Amino acid sequence: MNATPSPAAFSPGMLRRRTRASDADEHAHNLSQWDQRYDQLSAGSFEGCVTELWLPCTQVFVERANRRLRQTCAAWKDSVWFGIPAAEEGSMMLGHKRIPEAAVCIRDGGAEFDLITAPDFDLYGVVVDRATFASYLETHHRTALDQAIQQRDVIVLPPLQKAGLCAALATILDDARDLSQDSPAGLQERIFAQLARLLQQGQGSQPARRSQLTHQQVVSRLHAQVLQDPACVPTIPELCERLHLSRRALQNCVEEITGLSPLAYMRNIRLNAVRRELRRGDPCTPISSIAYAWGFGHLSQFAQDYRQQFGELPSATRRSA
Repeated sequence: MNATPSPAAFSPGMLRRRTRASDADEHAHNLSQWDQRYDQLSAGSFEGCVTELWLPCTQVFVERANRRLRQTCAAWKDSVWFGIPAAEEGSMMLGHKRIPEAAVCIRDGGAEFDLITAPDFDLYGVVVDRATFASYLETHHRTALDQAIQQRDVIVLPPLQKAGLCAALATILDDARDLSQDSPAGLQERIFAQLARLLQQGQGSQPARRSQLTHQQVVSRLHAQVLQDPACVPTIPELCERLHLSRRALQNCVEEITGLSPLAYMRNIRLNAVRRELRRGDPCTPISSIAYAWGFGHLSQFAQDYRQQFGELPSATRRSA
């Protein structure tokens, strides 16, 4: 993890900005003060947008992407993240859990977690300084933050309250365009009040099924296999032997979590890695060398797969970088 400055150091008053991206990893870096890596899972040209608002002790944002993503994320340290998907059930997974339609996710800042998100829906996020929000709860609601969270990573709300929460956050982001609508302190107070109501009225979600836990563990181990020796792509029989699974079990696990077959998922992870190197690596390194290093032995097939996945050839990615 990179060291992350406090929100107060980033924005002593208020800052609102909107950014657009044509690359999944660029989209990940457009969210300030997070440590993130995004892999694009569904094929096609990428478009993403982030609108974020920084207050002295709070970050609120909404992001949207037109492609299915695997997100590895960590909010800034000493914070608490509330993730609110404005989407139908099944549009997002937090680790091994499918997120219900009326749910909110919670994670401590500085701790890495994984999300898999469907295309084309708004994902709201609120990140609060833990000490400041804890003080607010104690003062206004006589509630301890740790007791209110109680190690819950998903809280389910009544559907109308969930819709009202998304609408309230959208209004706050809109009101921040004009300081005459409200002050930074007033906006932060409104956000804290929404979160307090969420913690008071929300219910814990059902524990994940054992099969979901197993499937997520298999995908994590498969991902590690790809990164361990990227130039040597394992076959399905080799994977089955290493993971102690039958071919059918391997197929079911990976498809349940990612929506892709094991071979397609491994190819996808390697294509995303090549794209990151083309955008951020040494521009003098030949594209062919990068492709070979990530296990693509047939360059014409690699270029075809790359274009199908990202909507452009590798050479176009390098020129745009």
